[in-house]
Amino acid sequence: MSQLTLKDFTPDPQRLAVLAECIADYGIDEGNSEWTNNIISKKTVVYGSGVIAKQGEIVDHNVDPKELELCQQLADQVCQIMGDIDVGMGSESSTPFQPFYIVANIDDPIPEKIDIELIRSKFAGTIFPPAIITVEPLEEAGIWWSEVLEDADGSEEEEYLQPWREMMAWFQTQDAFKDTAFVRIGDYNVFYQGQYNEDEFPENMGDQGCVFPRFAVGLTHHGSLAGIFGFSVQT
Repeated sequence: MSQLTLKDFTPDPQRLAVLAECIADYGIDEGNSEWTNNIISKKTVVYGSGVIAKQGEIVDHNVDPKELELCQQLADQVCQIMGDIDVGMGSESSTPFQPFYIVANIDDPIPEKIDIELIRSKFAGTIFPPAIITVEPLEEAGIWWSEVLEDADGSEEEEYLQPWREMMAWFQTQDAFKDTAFVRIGDYNVFYQGQYNEDEFPENMGDQGCVFPRFAVGLTHHGSLAGIFGFSVQT
């Protein structure tokens, strides 16, 4: 690790833009809730290191510049593999993945794996509290892969799946990662088929969100996340 660390980061509009569609309430504002027709809090800020926080919270920055550079490079590389391929996964919108990273401080505890607790921690309380989070291996199995396969149905399947398989292979061959995963935040069927307990919803919340984060990430040996972020629009 570098001896000199980066301690001064400001909110970064470009980093926030990666999450913006999951934050927007699309004109539906029914009360003072952080979550009104959105999955990520309207109070979310994202710093140049990719660190996520809420407006007004004090954030300590102590970032190794080499770790920041590594995460940026990794995110850019895997994003190039996917190119302009749509996230899909049941989405009603045609949008590609974007580079995504959250760089850890040098003195942060280093997790051993990517799990639900780590995702909630890295998103710093900005995720809609009752939202279902799934963390699955980057392999041809699980809920996430079944959603990819559904999009491939009726097309040239092997051609459609090629970039997805190249993306998975890339993650699996990166020595920089100690763990990898595909993460889904929010589930349409749970939201809209009445499987949530209304008592779990934040007070004054309006309509439930419909822009669900979908992202593939690796966990570096210093505790950062790097990969690609997208979303699935389901109304």
